[in-house]
Amino acid sequence: MFKKAGPLLMCTALIAASAHAATFVIRADSAGHEATIMIPMGAVLDLSSNSAETLAGFANPQIEAMRLSGDVRISVQGSKEPIHIRADKVLLELIPDETPLQRISALFSIGKTMQTRSSTVSVGDDHTKIFAGNVVFKIKTLSGPLQIKADRVTYRSDSDSIT
Repeated sequence: MFKKAGPLLMCTALIAASAHAATFVIRADSAGHEATIMIPMGAVLDLSSNSAETLAGFANPQIEAMRLSGDVRISVQGSKEPIHIRADKVLLELIPDETPLQRISALFSIGKTMQTRSSTVSVGDDHTKIFAGNVVFKIKTLSGPLQIKADRVTYRSDSDSIT
């Protein structure tokens, strides 16, 4: 009986674990400034936008930079839960993954999986927080740290893991 129920239990556990996600919604400010998102290449699961412009001659040759606009959607494998980013307009910098030794060290280091900074924070309904004014999020992923810099970010997590 257990041999037959084992795969079913494993599938149920995987579905339950993936049901939780952190969502970041970034809207361009009134002056039209774009947010900057730095993500390790190996952490990106899915990426789409209405328009994409590759930025040639970027300052660091190890970074692949592009300007994305119009219904930007980025899915990332976080260290504890999936991360979904939605935006109007962003500068995306795909950075090299950390080495395996750096990843292991970072994942097992004592500390928070996410650090935040902003001028103001408003609490909304349904585990939603709105960060405004020089917003910076630093989040651990399985491939290295992800960073979001924007003027305004709405954050929601089903697991309520915000720090």
